Amino acid sequence: MKEMKKTGAIICLCAISGCIFVGAVIVGIFHEGSNQQPSSIKELTDKEKSKAIKIAFEDERIKEMLKGKEYSISYVNTTTSEQYIEGKSVLNTCPVVEMYIGGSEWVTKVEVIVDLDEGKIMNMLINTHFKPMPPRGVTEEERVEAIEIALNHEIVNEKIAGLPYEIPWVNEIKEESKIKRERPGERLVMVNIGIVGTMISYSVSVSLTERRVIYIAEDSWGGKMGQEKSDKAYEIAENDPWIKEKIEKRESSSTTRQRLVGEKLLVDVYIQPKGETTIIVATIDIEEEKVIGITESASWPESSEVIYTIGPNASKLP
Repeated sequence: MKEMKKTGAIICLCAISGCIFVGAVIVGIFHEGSNQQPSSIKELTDKEKSKAIKIAFEDERIKEMLKGKEYSISYVNTTTSEQYIEGKSVLNTCPVVEMYIGGSEWVTKVEVIVDLDEGKIMNMLINTHFKPMPPRGVTEEERVEAIEIALNHEIVNEKIAGLPYEIPWVNEIKEESKIKRERPGERLVMVNIGIVGTMISYSVSVSLTERRVIYIAEDSWGGKMGQEKSDKAYEIAENDPWIKEKIEKRESSSTTRQRLVGEKLLVDVYIQPKGETTIIVATIDIEEEKVIGITESASWPESSEVIYTIGPNASKLP
């Protein structure tokens, strides 16, 4: 009897383990399938993504939602909607721009579905109270005021003119920072403005005490879409016949730096083959997906460049 009980226990354990394993496999398959788009769904090109963003940002409802807020573009590609035509289910592919808009305490997720041919928004899906905002050290009134001052500055206007931009965050400038030590007693806030779909952003320091911009730096920082363009530029440079010959399958160090000429995005790809003192710089036209120039440099690009600064004792007159 004891032996039978033991055998029965083993069988039960095996059965339970088998159920757990099958359940895990089913869950795994479901999870994998839910995160993948059908292979027949067409991915948007860079041109189509740019057009979708432009359509979304030109809509007056979106402009009003973004006014005085922190926001970022998290995803631009396609989504599907199901329709029934003559009793049959048909999946339609639509471009979608996904963005997160920050409030005083909560973030709102907005999915903007657009029609590229008609140049208009077809639908908006809004999910409020999506997640709590992290503490920024600034009040809602200070955030709105700092964004307004930053966007009204002549240099900022010149840099973002005609381009879709995002404001991922507005932060208090801490006491230990150099700029704060130079301006004791002033209320200082930094506004980050990023060009959507690039690795180009501007850190704009604002004195709320004096109600003016005191510092602007151009930084190499961005999200997934911008990084994908840098990766693509490196691949294009690496496959250029002249660069291939120069590298000769040697190990090399590399980095990229994006820049805008008007509204055209160019990516400078810096490559230094092992043992060389000079750095190859290939300039890539991302839209045309080709090398448009190759030069050499003795130094790597800076990750941040100061483009405007004003001392603490400067006149308050423009």
